[in-house]
Amino acid sequence: MQKFFHALFNGPAWRTFVLMGVFGGLFALTSYNLLMLFSANFHFVAEYGVMALMEGGLRQFFELVVYGYLSLGFYILFKGCLYGLLAHVTPH
Repeated sequence: MQKFFHALFNGPAWRTFVLMGVFGGLFALTSYNLLMLFSANFHFVAEYGVMALMEGGLRQFFELVVYGYLSLGFYILFKGCLYGLLAHVTPH
């Protein structure tokens, strides 16, 4: 796994740049409006209680948590690409 990430972040600069754009776009896509959805879910459960949980409020909460972690993973990959590109242009 370490070899994969090393090749991903420290490969050719053009490939790292393209992957950085892909990961940035995926981060934006998965994190778009995530805070508002969490807030709406919280208010739904707070207003309707157990009935809201039975109607899917709890499942939606766990889905939002998964999207949050997925978004965080894409952000970390984006930052890894950024540091890889910076290593290409900075003198050692």
